[in-house]
Amino acid sequence: MNAQHHLNKDLKYLNSQTAGNGSAASVSEPLLIHIIDDEESVRHSCNFLISSLGLPTQVWSSALTFLQQVDIYYPAVIVSDLMMPAMSGQALQAHLNQHDSPIALIALTGQGEIADAVNMLKQGAADYLEKPINSHRLQEALARAQVLTIKRAELYSIKKLYAQLTEKEKQVAHELMQGNLNKNIADHLDISVRTVEVHRSQVMKKMQAQHVSELIQKLVMLDS
Repeated sequence: MNAQHHLNKDLKYLNSQTAGNGSAASVSEPLLIHIIDDEESVRHSCNFLISSLGLPTQVWSSALTFLQQVDIYYPAVIVSDLMMPAMSGQALQAHLNQHDSPIALIALTGQGEIADAVNMLKQGAADYLEKPINSHRLQEALARAQVLTIKRAELYSIKKLYAQLTEKEKQVAHELMQGNLNKNIADHLDISVRTVEVHRSQVMKKMQAQHVSELIQKLVMLDS
């Protein structure tokens, strides 16, 4: 089963989770590929290769300009040069990490930059590509990066829902995760069964879960 198949599956699942909640993570079209490089020739060649794959693109001459004009919480993929003036690819990756952006980054490397690229993988980059870019490797990297972005967006969406819970609701949620019944939860938390029912209803509503099994799946993702 290839990465593009996983991407299509994950897009459908993410849309089902975010439908109607106004989340920026809800996407149905192919992810936008942001190309960031200070060399015009590289931007042009990358844009040509990626566009030929039928993917939407947007080009940027610097990481700073990209950050000033793009919502980094909306699912997308970045193809970025490592060594750029003002803000490097490594600094961009660090910024994305710091702000919990779901965007997956593919680093473009030149000769002698492999060690830096490997270090970026450790920091969360999706992949790296050596220049000149091989079109087959590019396609593989883009498919993996899109899958990674969607999975991150799904996780961040669940984190956002979970953050709405009160402390007592979180306790009830984790009791449900353990498979405990309302009476057992009431005993464990020293509250009435009726109070448990009220908290449980709020948990299900805020977590956008139709069934306890769906709630458990989301909580497992948070703990993974």
